[in-house]
Amino acid sequence: MRFLTGIGAIALIILIFSQLPYEILREERFRLYGETRTTGIVTQVRTDTGATDNEKFLIDYKYLDQDGIVRYATAPLPKDIWVRFKPGNRLDVLYVRSHPDLSRVGGEIEPQFQLWLRKILQ
Repeated sequence: MRFLTGIGAIALIILIFSQLPYEILREERFRLYGETRTTGIVTQVRTDTGATDNEKFLIDYKYLDQDGIVRYATAPLPKDIWVRFKPGNRLDVLYVRSHPDLSRVGGEIEPQFQLWLRKILQ
């Protein structure tokens, strides 16, 4: 009976770990080492209709990292924030110093797990 209980417990632990969003954990781990604030420029404002017929409001932007390299990214935003942007507008960008391609903008829609994890890690 102990053997079966042990096997069941190990299987449950493996199942739980397999469900963790590894990319989110990785991003937040990098953010712990510090983020840098810079100014970016909106290059495109667009919408995208997903498979669930929910419209996504996206902005494409570019920013310059600490090494002078121009980086490009896309951010999903709530509609009330999205309507404020037009191509050429400036915006504040936070990017990870150790991985400058990981960035985010204020008001960006992020998974609840990521917000919860960030709060715990701070």
